[in-house]
Amino acid sequence: MDKLRVKDALLAHLEAHLRATDAAVGREDSAARLDPDAVFSVDDQSQSDEAGDLGGLFEQVGERQHSTVEAAEQLDFGPATEVRPGAIVVLDGSRYVVGVISSPFECDGATYEGMTTDAPLYGAIKGLHGGDTFTYDATEHEIDSVY
Repeated sequence: MDKLRVKDALLAHLEAHLRATDAAVGREDSAARLDPDAVFSVDDQSQSDEAGDLGGLFEQVGERQHSTVEAAEQLDFGPATEVRPGAIVVLDGSRYVVGVISSPFECDGATYEGMTTDAPLYGAIKGLHGGDTFTYDATEHEIDSVY
């Protein structure tokens, strides 16, 4: 398993979500514009206002996604033996990339998910090693591996 391939897959996944959000911003911005020379109804104005509001929300999401991509690019994906940002943790058979939020993504037939450093689970496993046990949500778990 090559951690750099996981990083590349993570970045491709995050950038695809960012492109989709950017496209949504463009669609909503376009829908929000009314031709000032045209006659339009109250309903047209209402839909334009709603599209403008949605466009603003998508812009906020896009800004967060830009920050997430930048954070993922900055992660140290070097070898790791303890849970830290840039480590990949296998826990109860699930794989997590520590240090960035991400929905599940695939790499080399395995599924990974992001785990931010402000996640409660990260607080419970920070600094632990493969084989270490910990209690989280009143249940004992074992870290399968860290790399």
